[in-house]
Amino acid sequence: MDSSSFPDGETQDTAETFTTQSTPNQGKRKETNGDTSGQPNEKKTAGKRSKVWKHFDPLEEDKDKCICRHCKRVYGCASSKGTSNLGKHMLTCKKLLAFEASKSADTRAVTKDGRLVEAKVSEDIFKVATDELLVLGELPLAFIESMAWRHFCSRVNLYTPHSRRTATRNIVKMYEERRAGLKVWIAANKQRVSLTTDIWVAQATGASYMVITAHFIDANWEMRKLIIGFKYITDHKGTTITRVLMECLAEWGIQKIFTITVDNATANTSALKRFQTQFSLVSDEALVLDGEFMHMRCCAHIINLIVKEGLLELVDNVCAIRNAVTYVRASTNRIDTFDSRADNAKVTRGSLPLDIKTRWNSTYLMLLQAIKFRKAFDKMEAEDRLYNDYFLEQENGQKRIGPPTEVDWNAVERLVRFLIIFYNSTLIVSASNSVSSYKCYTEIVTIEKNLMNLSNSLDRELSEKADDMRGKFDKYWDGVKNINRLLIVASVLDPSKKMQFAKICFERLYGKDTAQAKWMYTSVTEVMKSLFAEYSTRSKKEAIVTPSQTDQASTSGGHGSCSENMDFVNDEQGYERMDQVYKDMISGLGVEDERSELDIYLSDKVENPNTLLGTEYDVLSWWKVNAGKFPILSEMARDVLAMQVSSVASESAFSTSGRIIDPYRSCLTHYMVEVLMCTEQWMKAEIKLGEKTFVSNTEMLADVTLQDELQKMYPRPN
Repeated sequence: MDSSSFPDGETQDTAETFTTQSTPNQGKRKETNGDTSGQPNEKKTAGKRSKVWKHFDPLEEDKDKCICRHCKRVYGCASSKGTSNLGKHMLTCKKLLAFEASKSADTRAVTKDGRLVEAKVSEDIFKVATDELLVLGELPLAFIESMAWRHFCSRVNLYTPHSRRTATRNIVKMYEERRAGLKVWIAANKQRVSLTTDIWVAQATGASYMVITAHFIDANWEMRKLIIGFKYITDHKGTTITRVLMECLAEWGIQKIFTITVDNATANTSALKRFQTQFSLVSDEALVLDGEFMHMRCCAHIINLIVKEGLLELVDNVCAIRNAVTYVRASTNRIDTFDSRADNAKVTRGSLPLDIKTRWNSTYLMLLQAIKFRKAFDKMEAEDRLYNDYFLEQENGQKRIGPPTEVDWNAVERLVRFLIIFYNSTLIVSASNSVSSYKCYTEIVTIEKNLMNLSNSLDRELSEKADDMRGKFDKYWDGVKNINRLLIVASVLDPSKKMQFAKICFERLYGKDTAQAKWMYTSVTEVMKSLFAEYSTRSKKEAIVTPSQTDQASTSGGHGSCSENMDFVNDEQGYERMDQVYKDMISGLGVEDERSELDIYLSDKVENPNTLLGTEYDVLSWWKVNAGKFPILSEMARDVLAMQVSSVASESAFSTSGRIIDPYRSCLTHYMVEVLMCTEQWMKAEIKLGEKTFVSNTEMLADVTLQDELQKMYPRPN
């Protein structure tokens, strides 16, 4: 019988089953049951190699017989007789033939975007999707070998899952391919980026990791966030932070930095001073304004420090109310009891939230809601014996604080008036997926102005508290001394504010026509002019090195647009051509505007858009439309608006990394932690962009050779 008589081109010889004793040179993995005693090794049977076993299963009660997976008929399969009978059955099994026919049939389906795809995916796509499931779902790699996943694949008639070792290799390959594509994309765009970085210690292993996130606005004027490193570090010293930053940027080929946002740790300050010195040697364009404003302090971290210092003085007052809320939320009966004493009779667990002690914003929400039920808590103290007994219990060897008294409620009410100022500002400056740099100075001024108003309050305790909070505020944001002036420049680059907003802020804070207000105005103006002058100089250098197509065309084509040389006769007896008369008139009347783009931008009318309720003005869209009018200023705005005012973008990665490391404990290598962490973040970014990656949008690349190279490394899915 020839090879065509068997399915899949299988011959009778290859269909035989081998049952010889395994030897070391066979390349088979040895399997043990955990018993390593001195018993002699048992003879082991080699795995069934014939392709017919994809369609037959041996019977447990009789190993010399097997059952067809399709028609459930039983056949003999003794090793001495071979598998030729099974091969013959495969040629006549109607259910198997129908199954094969359905696989080979041209069955297609229409996707949401109107593309035709195969209704039944291939095994390769199934494997890729499984690997992506492990990454996106933050699942243990062993999940792919679990009974649950294999049972699911069997029930829905999918392919047999591969092993976790294969999945690990595939995920690493996936990471390397994505990273290579992203590196090419960044190199092609020659993008200047702003960085955020932070350090995190994994509770499961005690290992420290440093995350580095790049932020930039692409050619389509869309904000991009890209984790470029999740590096294991041995200590938190400034030298280590500098070294990791330099190595990571060199690895990605990033040679232009605008700002780096970090928290207020002393090690970060020394690290960025050292980094500024080393990175300035990379190229002449490595830093802007020699890195004078490169160090950006995390605004969210500063607000957090100010609030926490204010909360320290009211720890017992807050704790008394927290204990009261904890008691009410402990059971349904207590909620019902509290409900009967509440005036609105709408008390639920959701309406009385319990805070997280380490997060002051959740404490604010708890206090804000508890104040509304102050009378109900007072009635509980007066009428409920169990409520009072709860506060007589011991907690950490001491009597539990509470129940809340009038002093506690009054102190907390004053505190809430402060926390609302910082709470709203934190929501704005903590945004990492949208542009927030131009909003930061607004929040700083709002905080300072409200603290000034509260310090003038007739309530003496409230006034003293406001003065105390303002002192802490001035420690971090005292005019130009401590504030990064790029935050004010960012607000000026908002076309709906420009310098008018900054001027009003200076006058409200320091007084109209005061020396300090004028000095602030002059200082910010000088920074903007210096920044614009640097971008103008670099733009002219690029124009000389790479002349535009328009310049090349005018140089090669001469002054005329005619295809033929026409030698007009010059008559000095009064003959004149009207086209020449018009040209002379235009050249005589035309006065070149010597103002710079910055001057024109600042002198233009401030935008006053009519936005719908709940929406905000899209600053990036305005710059996208007006980039042709302000080519140099728009490049400057692209970098300024992309800078981050908080390191929340990097800190948010720690929640994901914690979930990745915990299931494995110490099983994962540091490299594998980075692979899983970065791959997940990149894939999520792709999905949010509508299944388009940063590098899939190859029409944005100017170099055709880079497009070809990118397409090879990161092909588009069919």
